[in-house]
Amino acid sequence: MPAWLTPPRWAVPTQVMVRCQLRWPLTDWDAGSRERGGDFNFDTFRLNLDGEIKDMILSAEYRFYPSDDWHAPKHAWIGYNFTDDLQGQIGVHQVPFGLLPYASHNFWFSGAYYVGLEDDYDMGIKFLYNQGPWDLALAFYKNEELGNAGNAGRYSVDVISNADGGFAGAQPAGNRETNQFNLRLAHTLDHGALGTTELGGSGQWGQLYNSGTGKTGDHWAGALHLNGNYGRWNLQLQWARYEHNPKNPDEVELADGTFLPIRNDIITMGAYSFSWGVPAKADIAIANLAYTQPVNWGPISSLTFYSDNTLIEPDKDRFNSIWQNVVGCMIAAGPVFTYVDVISGKNMIFSGGDMVGGAGNEGRTTRVNVNFGYYF
Repeated sequence: MPAWLTPPRWAVPTQVMVRCQLRWPLTDWDAGSRERGGDFNFDTFRLNLDGEIKDMILSAEYRFYPSDDWHAPKHAWIGYNFTDDLQGQIGVHQVPFGLLPYASHNFWFSGAYYVGLEDDYDMGIKFLYNQGPWDLALAFYKNEELGNAGNAGRYSVDVISNADGGFAGAQPAGNRETNQFNLRLAHTLDHGALGTTELGGSGQWGQLYNSGTGKTGDHWAGALHLNGNYGRWNLQLQWARYEHNPKNPDEVELADGTFLPIRNDIITMGAYSFSWGVPAKADIAIANLAYTQPVNWGPISSLTFYSDNTLIEPDKDRFNSIWQNVVGCMIAAGPVFTYVDVISGKNMIFSGGDMVGGAGNEGRTTRVNVNFGYYF
């Protein structure tokens, strides 16, 4: 091979990881699911590439979802360690907001994920500064990760411009995220043998460009959080507030020539090839508790039991309260991680409910979800 075609050594990943994920869901609101005893499907195939040389870092993850027929990157960024305390990242990376890396212990995430405020990844630049007990993150995101607000085939939950795969209140209002700033500051208290407590605050502000009106609105969110590790116990508490203030058209013309009125108190979010409506303004409360028990049962090394709880209170009286509870166990056995979750909710998307009070089931619903993840 000619020298000019030989890739530099630092470009070769130092770690390649493949993840295969199987899922067995059973839902009580679906008569077919109850009669069949749920379904067992191949949910995810995931490829991770991670490498570094000296102070340069590369990290990328691409996901395939054959059951829903879509694929997309979760993240892909290049980083540089300026000092032992300061790192920069550019590309698609995790938005620094609230409890990190997750505001939950279960496979299903918290309710904050479904309004775009947990495990979100966008395209931009981020600086991470760690000095002793202090952690500071400052970021700017030009737009959501795909640069295409009309495509709901994505991992992160973002504002979607149309109703691609839409249900449960999704409306093709024409909005997209742009020019978002994030700031997160956290301080860890060391309690010695008792454990540690991280206290932190987060804020984000960005614009919402509307292609129908050509005008720009805005959105913002703020959060206070506590993440406590006390022996085998982990406690997560978070309060967050978010608001979307779009500049929507009064109505949009549909493909059949009819006109659909657009509501300003609903914002359309999307991910996993679906889109749905959420209240444009709301408060979110999260309270999670987990306990890890080491065991020696053949290949099984630990069991993590958890109860994760979310309450979303919309501003407008016309919206009902939204809540979700997930109780379950994560089973670690070498490269295999199994989540057994019982997900209960009311007015919660993907749990038989509708977050904006449409035709969804407004009673309590329950989903049993078992997920097997194999890393090799």
